Amino acid sequence: MRLQTELLRRLDDSALSLSERAQLRCALAKELEDGGSYEAARGALGALWQGIGSRPLLDGLEAPAAAEVLLRVGTLTGWIGSARQIPGAQEAAKDLLSEAADRFLSLDRLEKVIECRVELAYCYWREGAIDEARLLLQEAIDHLEDGDLRALAILRRAIVETTAGRPHDALRLLTGAAALFEASAGHALKGKFHNELATILENLGAAENRADFTDQAFVEYTAASYHFEQAGHLRYRAYVENNLGFLYYKTGRYSEANGPLSSARRLFESLKDAGSVAQVDETRARVLLAQGRYAEAERVVRGAVSTLEKGGEAALLAEALTTRGAALARLGRAQEARAMLERAIHVAEVAGAQEGAGRAALTIIEELAEHLAPAELSDAFERADRRVASTQHAETKARLLACARRVIAAHRSPRSVQQAPIFVHASDKISTLLKMAERVAPTGRAALITGETGTGKEVLARFIHQRSGRTGRFVAVNCAALNEQLIESQLFGHRKGSFTDAQADYMGAALEAMGGTLFLDEIGELTLAMQAKLLRLVEYGEVRAVGGTETERVDVRIVAATNRNLRLMVAQGKFREDLYYRLATFNLEIPPLRERPEDITALAAHFISTLEASYRKRLIWPRQTLERLKCLPLPGNARELRALVERAIVTAEDGEEAQLEGIAQQAIRVTAGDDPVEPWQDCDFMAEVQRFEAELIRRALAASGNQVSGAARRLNLSHQTLSYVLNHRHRALRDELGSRPRLKSIVQRKADKLKDQSVVVSERSVRFSRV
Repeated sequence: MRLQTELLRRLDDSALSLSERAQLRCALAKELEDGGSYEAARGALGALWQGIGSRPLLDGLEAPAAAEVLLRVGTLTGWIGSARQIPGAQEAAKDLLSEAADRFLSLDRLEKVIECRVELAYCYWREGAIDEARLLLQEAIDHLEDGDLRALAILRRAIVETTAGRPHDALRLLTGAAALFEASAGHALKGKFHNELATILENLGAAENRADFTDQAFVEYTAASYHFEQAGHLRYRAYVENNLGFLYYKTGRYSEANGPLSSARRLFESLKDAGSVAQVDETRARVLLAQGRYAEAERVVRGAVSTLEKGGEAALLAEALTTRGAALARLGRAQEARAMLERAIHVAEVAGAQEGAGRAALTIIEELAEHLAPAELSDAFERADRRVASTQHAETKARLLACARRVIAAHRSPRSVQQAPIFVHASDKISTLLKMAERVAPTGRAALITGETGTGKEVLARFIHQRSGRTGRFVAVNCAALNEQLIESQLFGHRKGSFTDAQADYMGAALEAMGGTLFLDEIGELTLAMQAKLLRLVEYGEVRAVGGTETERVDVRIVAATNRNLRLMVAQGKFREDLYYRLATFNLEIPPLRERPEDITALAAHFISTLEASYRKRLIWPRQTLERLKCLPLPGNARELRALVERAIVTAEDGEEAQLEGIAQQAIRVTAGDDPVEPWQDCDFMAEVQRFEAELIRRALAASGNQVSGAARRLNLSHQTLSYVLNHRHRALRDELGSRPRLKSIVQRKADKLKDQSVVVSERSVRFSRV
């Protein structure tokens, strides 16, 4: 505090040069930053920096002062970005710190270069990039003499090792440097040392059943609290309270955990530190889970996930996703739990947080074993084992061993598993859709699922069947692939008439559906005659045998699906109105992936995980590669996305980086051909452009009820232009419209008459007027 007062007094000196004043402001900001007052530190920089998103003003500053400003701004960008969970803040911080390091290097200020790299390492750690953080910190430790900066580098290296599941390495680092921390005059640094030492002892005490470690952890937290109080470090006092609450949780003293956690939350809220509030809430959710208060736990951790999604701290987000997945599982929401845990694995994997990915995979086995087949349990175990096999964390090893026993037991005693098909998602749109499907499932009434090709209509139908409580089988029929007689044999299981062997097989499959669910895919392809037969089944549960006059009762629940506009088909007389309204009582529409881009990365992660296990390969998937997938046109939706991921895995060698160029190029191409391994094979630029144009027009027409005027508005074209394109380049689309021709203007009719008389009329000389 005395130093802050002195720096403020010196800033009042009007004789200071611009660079000297900037250096003083940086020193004041560093002092406030060390005390955890990040916003105050930002304010101390004055006009030099307007905040995250703006570049510091370096005009007129000498080289050392400019480099110092970049260092302070980069460090504060990382801290404030973490506290407020600002997207892209860590990347911005890394850019500023790298620039500062380059400038200090040109000035031959090696210690300042190392300081930049220590801060840069912490940005990588926040993002979950453990290996990069470890490398930078070890280089700093190797080049530094004893002092506070070396102590800070050792402390942060210990934090990295703890995150990586190496608590014994972290403990050796800190105990070996205890004298270095004791020699420091900084209470804040000493407090951080005791806090981190307590955290490591706490984890080891719980994992190895070492009561002495647990008792020592309480002592270390007390010491940390004392030093932070001496330093006036409110933020780190809040960290200690959060850690104390977690220690009470780990030792089973759940009611005692609430006090410190509530205190920590109040302190972080007063500091407007949303990221730390989210971490406290994640700890609170774990306590609530242990107390059996599952609904409260899910509500609390849901808010934490929402906050952490906005920032770039992937490791923390993965932990929160794992906790939420466990809460959903205990609430009986297995479908959502599986999707949440799969997403946790992906987030941790992309960030390089292998331990976090492994813990999420273990949670799948621990919480969802009753919903998984033995093969799925084995797959989850393999994924966990790959990621945590080298962990030093005894608790994680114990969990891995317990899960191995569970998998072996499942294979020895196969059981009938009520498997919930996985509709992997991350979007609120699909969460809402699944909740609606859960309400529809027990009714037993017919349901209609609509959506574009590849959106997952059959997966949703299986989900409805699983939640319906029906004891029969789920049988799927592709209406477009069968002729009328074959459809009848499959749908109704007729015992009369003559059938081929194939038809007899279909009849047997239909009989298996009795008491279960009959899924009619592409129902818009049924003939009107078959629609009449189906109507009787939907309305009365009755069918009539081929060649017979008697009806019989059957017990099947009908779920139909189509990618066509049935309402338009009704208007055109191609689909029975009465059947449409029987089916559309419950109409569940699955939005295409382009309307829920957040699901693309979640689905890609799911496909990567399952396909890598299938092909026994493991590729490197840079974050930018997965993010770019959101920008690609995917007319085939999830089906096409899976094909893109599979192609990348098949064509790459084990351990290689997934190539974005091939994925992106193949996604942009809409050629429905032989699916070439080489993405540029048989590429015809003009043909590809026309296919893409046709796809855009087809979507616009579908969205506007096949009305050209509406489609033209969506495409930002005039009606005349779109009509011209349809008539000259996409006649197949024009023929599909099936709508009445528009009335022609007098000029148009005259032009047609002249044309009929073989008079050449220049297109430019006729001005088409809109009716």
